[in-house]
Amino acid sequence: MTRFGRPLLTAVAAVGLVLTAACGGGSGTPPAAGRSGPPAGGYTFDPFAEGLQPVFDMDPELEDQVGRVLIGSTPDVDGLKVVPQQSPYADDVLSTVCGTRQGNGVYGTAFGQQREWEATDLRVMQLAGAWGVTSGAEAVEQVRGKLGCGTYRDREDRYRVLGETQLPRLPGLDGQLMYCEVIDGADRSVPTHVCTLLLARGALVSRIRTLALDTATAERVTKQLSALAARSLTAIS
Repeated sequence: MTRFGRPLLTAVAAVGLVLTAACGGGSGTPPAAGRSGPPAGGYTFDPFAEGLQPVFDMDPELEDQVGRVLIGSTPDVDGLKVVPQQSPYADDVLSTVCGTRQGNGVYGTAFGQQREWEATDLRVMQLAGAWGVTSGAEAVEQVRGKLGCGTYRDREDRYRVLGETQLPRLPGLDGQLMYCEVIDGADRSVPTHVCTLLLARGALVSRIRTLALDTATAERVTKQLSALAARSLTAIS
């Protein structure tokens, strides 16, 4: 993982062609609009094994709705400013906590979009996406079931899971979860305390990740953003 976020997920070459056709790839262009059937050439793959959403069978309106899940303005929180991005388009698993990886029933988002903000010693990232195999709420519950590992590693760091953080019930949602972690053994002069908020409504999901110099700050900022993120999600009819 990078210090402030995770790289885009990759897949094998044939699957990559499908994902590029369906989701716009990493070129910075929006996903293709037409979704009446699979691409010419009849590429085949096992969505369960690869963890890929069946985008050709999903409601095309979800693509526009995902963009409206993103918080629309710079939040008035701790001096956060938007981070310019080359492309807003990105797909990801809902969480990699406890070593979760895409595939074998762990699905990535479809039509994913992202936005980031930063301030001194603080970084906030939002990912929005759609689910077509399971509901967004089921995806959130899948993450909840992973939180008991205690510690895990990715390619760069060792993570210590602090567990679920209690959050007042947000109205209009089908599922919500907040938890915090610490990147152990990392440079303490950079943000190594992470809190993650997951929200679900229907097929849509919203993820907020906050990195700060201490857990108290990461938790406070995430909670401050929770109502705003929930309103953006529930405003979609």
